Formats: sequence, C-alpha cells, structure tokens
Amino acid sequence: MRIAKGPAVGIGGARTSLSLLTAGLIGYLAVIAAWPAVRERLPAGVRWFGAPNSAVTIAIVVGAMIALGVAMTRGSDRGRSEAPVAIVGGLAVATAVLGVASYWRCQDESHPDFFTPLLWTAALVKGGDPARALAGGTCPSPMPVALNVAQISALAALFTSVLGVGIALFRSRFDRLRTRMARSVTAVVGLDDDAAPLVAAAARTLRRASALVVITDSADGAPAARARAVGARVLALDVDAPESLVTVPIWHKLDRLYLLGPDPSTNLLRLRSITAHGGGQRQRIPLVVRIDDPWQAAAWRAQHFGGVHNRWAADTVGVYEVTARRLLDRIVAGPQVDRLLVCGSSRLTTALCADMLTRRLELEYSGEGRLPALHVVAADASEYRQDYEFASAQLGHPDRARDIVAVDEDPTAASLIDMARRGDPAATALILVESGPDVGTATRIAARLPHTVIHVHDPRADATHERVPVVGRLFTYRLSLDLPGGQAHDAWERAAALIHNRYVAESATVGPAAVPWRQLDEFYRESNRRQVRNALWMVEKIGGHTWNTWGEPFDGVTTAQLRELPAQDQLHALGFEKTTAEAMARAEHEDWCRFYRKHGWRYGPQRDDDAKVHDKLVDWSHIAADPTLLDAALRSLAATLTKLRELGYRSRPASNADWLPFRRTGAVVAEQRPTAWTWTAHDGSTMTAEPGDWEVRDESGGDSWSVRDDIFHATHRHLGGRRWRRLGTVLARPARDGETVHTLEGAITAPSRSWIVQGDHGDVWAVPHDEFQRRYERADQDRSNTRGK
Repeated sequence: MRIAKGPAVGIGGARTSLSLLTAGLIGYLAVIAAWPAVRERLPAGVRWFGAPNSAVTIAIVVGAMIALGVAMTRGSDRGRSEAPVAIVGGLAVATAVLGVASYWRCQDESHPDFFTPLLWTAALVKGGDPARALAGGTCPSPMPVALNVAQISALAALFTSVLGVGIALFRSRFDRLRTRMARSVTAVVGLDDDAAPLVAAAARTLRRASALVVITDSADGAPAARARAVGARVLALDVDAPESLVTVPIWHKLDRLYLLGPDPSTNLLRLRSITAHGGGQRQRIPLVVRIDDPWQAAAWRAQHFGGVHNRWAADTVGVYEVTARRLLDRIVAGPQVDRLLVCGSSRLTTALCADMLTRRLELEYSGEGRLPALHVVAADASEYRQDYEFASAQLGHPDRARDIVAVDEDPTAASLIDMARRGDPAATALILVESGPDVGTATRIAARLPHTVIHVHDPRADATHERVPVVGRLFTYRLSLDLPGGQAHDAWERAAALIHNRYVAESATVGPAAVPWRQLDEFYRESNRRQVRNALWMVEKIGGHTWNTWGEPFDGVTTAQLRELPAQDQLHALGFEKTTAEAMARAEHEDWCRFYRKHGWRYGPQRDDDAKVHDKLVDWSHIAADPTLLDAALRSLAATLTKLRELGYRSRPASNADWLPFRRTGAVVAEQRPTAWTWTAHDGSTMTAEPGDWEVRDESGGDSWSVRDDIFHATHRHLGGRRWRRLGTVLARPARDGETVHTLEGAITAPSRSWIVQGDHGDVWAVPHDEFQRRYERADQDRSNTRGK
C-alpha cells in the first residue's frame, strides 16, 4: 500500500539534509585552505577531494549549493517568501568563510593579519584573478580550491541580488507572463485582509499543474504580499469593470474559481461577467462565492446547487460559516463534550446550528465519531430551532427537532453557570457569540467553572494560531475566514471524500483505489470528484430534475426507506423511471471511460492498476447486452444518488416553471462578420454584436441574430457553403410576463408566450413560442447525453 506524504514534509527533509551536506563541504574546504597539511593526513582514497585546481571538487560543492537553493525556494509558504534573502545571505556567508580561510596565511609587514583576509575576501565580488601579491610573492600559493568556490559564490550572490531587484521591479509583468504560460488556473477575484487566509488554503490544495492567480485592485499592500508568499501570481486591474476582468487570459483554462470580495452583490456581478465571457467547454467547475450572511448563503447555494449555469459547481463561504466550523472543530477534537451551549443571538448562532446539522448528517452517513447535544440559550432560541428544522427539511431530513434544545432566556453569567452545573461541567462547552456575553462575563464564568471549555468572542484575538486558555479553559476567538488546519473550502471535495470512504468501509475490494481518502492517489481522487460532478449534470440534463429545492416541501422519501430498497426501486423512488435511469447510467459509464482512457488506461480481461488495465473499459453496448453488468451500472448510479441525498443533496422533478432540457434542431445559414454590427430583437431592442460574431438566420429566411464565435463553433457543424447544422442541448423554461433577459448582446424584454433559453456558455436569450417549437425539441432520454458539442 502506498501512503501519500505531504510535499512540504519531503522537501523540508531534503532541505535539512542538503543544508548539513553543504555546510560540511564548505567547512572542510575552509579547514584545508587555512591548514593545507590537514588534507595530507587523510586516506589516499579521499585525498583528491579539495586538492588545488580540482574541477571535480568545485563541481560537487557548487552542485550541492545549487540543489540547496532550489530546495529553499520550495516547500512551506514562509520558505517561498524568504528564500531569495536566505539564498543571498547563505552565499555571502559561504564567500566570507571560504575567502577568509583561503587568505588566512597571507600576511607580511605591509598586510596586517585579520584585516587583510577580510578586505581581500570582499574584493572577490569584482571578479578577476583572486591571487594577491605579498613581498614574498603571490598568495595563496598554491591557490586552494576553496578560493575558486568563494569567487563563484560571491558572483552568484551579486547576480542573485540583481535578479531579485529586477523581479521585484517587474513583478506584475512576470506574474502576467507566468499566468499566460500556465496550463490550468485556480483564480481568486477580490482580495482583502479577511480573504487572505483562503488564498493560502487554496494554494495548499492546488491540483497538479495548476497555477494560483489572484486578481485584485492593487498589487501592493499586505493582502497581496501574503498571496505572493504562498506562490500566487497577483494581477492588478479594475475588477469591477467587466471589460477589464474578462481580458485576463485565464477563463478558458479555469480549474477553480473563488469570488472573495466582501460584498456578495459585487461578487455575483463579477460572476455574471465571467460566465457571459465563456471561454471554456468544461462543466461543473468548482465555484466558491463569499456570502457572509448564513441565510443568504444557504438560499443562494440551494438555488445554484444545480441551477441553470451548468458550467459551475457552486458553493459559498463566509466569515460566520468558517468561524463556526473552526470553533466546532476545536470542541470536537478536544476532550469529550456531551453538551454544547451556544449563548446569544447572532448570525454566528445560525452558522453554528447549520454546521452542527451538516456534521450530524455526515456522522449518520459515515457512522464515525460523536457529537455533543446542541443547546441554544437566547431570548429567541425557539426561532433558531425552527430555522434548524426548516433547513434540515430542505435537505430532505425532516423531523429533526430532537437535535436542538431551545432555552428561551438571556444568557447571563448566573444562568449559564447554573445550566453547566446541572450536568457535568467538564463535559460541557460554551460558545459565547459576538453579540452575547462579553469577555469580562466569560472570565467570571470561567473562574467558577475552571473545567468547562468556554469560547468567547474578542475582536483582538488572533485566528491564525493555536489558542491558549487565559483563565481555566477560557479561549478567545474572532470572526475570520481562516479555515481550520489550512483546509481549502470545497463542498464537492468533502462529498467525494465521504462517499469514497463509505465505499471503502462497505466494500471488500482491495487495491490502490480502495484505500482511505487521505492515502488515495490523486488520479483516483479526481475520478471520485468527476463522479460527483457528473451526477449533478446527469440529474438535470438527462433526469429532467432540478437540484434547486429551496422553499420546496419535503417529498416524503427518507434515506432510511431508500436503504431497504433494491437499486432500481431506489431510482424509481427518487423519481427516475427505468429508461431514464439507464440513460443516466450510460452517461456515467461513458464519462468514466473517457476519464480513464484520457489518463492512459486500456481494456484488459483482468484488472491491473499498476499496468493501467481495467476490465470494465468497454462500450456501453457491451454493458447493455449483459444483465449482470447493466444491473451493476444501475446499482452504482443508485449508490451515488442515494449517498448524495443522505448528505443533504436532493433533487426534485422540474416543473413547467423550471429549466428543462431541449435539443437544438434544424439547420441555419450563417456568416462570420469581421466588424461590429447591430440587429433588432423581437421586442424592438437594438442589440450589439462584436467583431468576429456570426450572423445567423433560419434556412427559411426571416430575421437574423448574432452568435459569439466560440459558442457558434461549439453548437454548430458545417454542412457546406454557408449552411450549418444546429447541435447540442440547452435548458429552457417559459418566460414570465414582462421578464427582462440579460443576453450577451444587451437586455431585452421577453415577448409574450416566449421561452427563455440557456446555453452552456452563460448565453441566455428569449425565443418566441412559434420559433421555439421549430428550433427545439424536448431532449429524448436516450439521446440527451450530447453535452452541446
């Protein structure tokens, strides 16, 4: 079994070893330079090392110094920021030691000892012949190899310093160049002091060959410096100007997107610009939007979990959510706590309740660990319990009132001490939210309950370091986006890890793909992430469902009921008939095959992970013809969807007001126009097309419209001449009366009885009912696995 080790640990060990080796080599050369007789006493087999004019010795020592310099530029975040200074300092020390040792014996009446070696060593930076003249001849003679290495080290220190100054002066240009050359990009848009910890967390979880790019208003200041310290490229531009934001050449190779501005509305405007710009064909790119308010975050996340923009796998992050997660991590990781008292009314109270719900669902899913009973102590505590029940029902887990105890009274010192003493104070923990009791009150409670864990808000607290109790077991905290353990914020990563670990626990399979997530090879991790992302796509595009269940009543299907059903009955209970389920299983199998073949796997009768051979890499026709293999594919599909539901991700059949999948039909006549032009929409609005857009009209004639070049080529196949076949699927729904539609060419008012159509590139438009009937047909379940390509 191969156990993955963190890169920082391996590089740190190599750095230590190389440091000791290089110091030993330099020390040895210095000794034999000052006292040449030492080398003559060594065994004949090693006496060659350090001999005058030994090119091999110079190569070995210089090679060790280069290797150490490379190791110092990698590894920890701190090492990357301080490496240039440390390298120059190390070279200067090496030059001083070797130079002084080499010139140590060079002295006469005109050249005083100590100062002469020191001054001649400083002169090494100028280059030239390092030998110096004394009354009795040149010195040192013969020239020790240490002096050659000292001269190389001095010049290296000089050029490294000059290079460092040049990089600092042209840092922004270098960052743009490195961004353009990167194969894939994790982008962060918007940066302030609160968001800086998330940038560091994203840097620690970068996928292979991905570059971290931070786009912000200013490349100066502490947040930008902290971003560069963790290896990020920082691009300074006007992030609130759409035309400026979309010019950054990264959107076609985006691997993950973080929108971390403090204002959620601004973040969503930036998302609209990026989505409208398109630039890539990838589906379900992880997206994290900063929305600090827990209720706003929950509503937006639920409404965009599936959503109409299938380019994104959307999630949110906020200071209350992250602070709640950090506090609960500390409590769960500490000594056993049976009761948790959340004291006071605050958005942090809401976030703590929401995080406890997530943890309970994950605990019930995995069957590992235990959680304390949750008590909310506030004048309006019953309202938080109602919110908790509502949120759990939205996730498909109703009737969870037992999870939370509401104590409708103000959290005074006397009442909290009394509540703690009703049970075991040592097994009780208190979290005093920022609007609740202050530090002084918390200190009074801690003095009377020295064995009770208490966390109290203090805006001056440091969120980045381990907390030390002040009185008893009293800890302070502040609101921040500093995730516990430097983790990256990614709900899909968490879901993929939980599903995989459950599979490992329940399966008798052995091999490199059946080890816990922390030990899993990156290839298998990405395969699990792919499975979750593909499930999101299939349920909407093929299953005719929507993941947006916000405000919808519970459908009555519990996870306990699902566990007792066979796979096909599970899928039926979730709302997928047999033909639909088979189409989804086919789409999953074909996507899985594409992923494996892309990474060099091939078919073989016997699975061999080391040789990249898999016995299930066959065409779907082979699966469909074998009842055993077909049943296994349906079981795998059912397992994925039921596990997502257990974790709180449920779908429902789309209604007429929801987005439904349709297929483009027919052919068009099209011509690419080299200059900008305008055309008139159905509501009379003047629309503007950019240079390079295509002018498109039906073969039967009629009005024309514009299509952006990358969207046109992704959704049309050339038939010859100016004729093109329309391809792929879209999402569509009936328009609301008077609805305003923000298209790529401008805003229009949807005509009466029209349809709103959404493509895969953020392109939205309105189509009158008659035209919609001619141009689109409802996606047939057996053919709807064409992803608009």
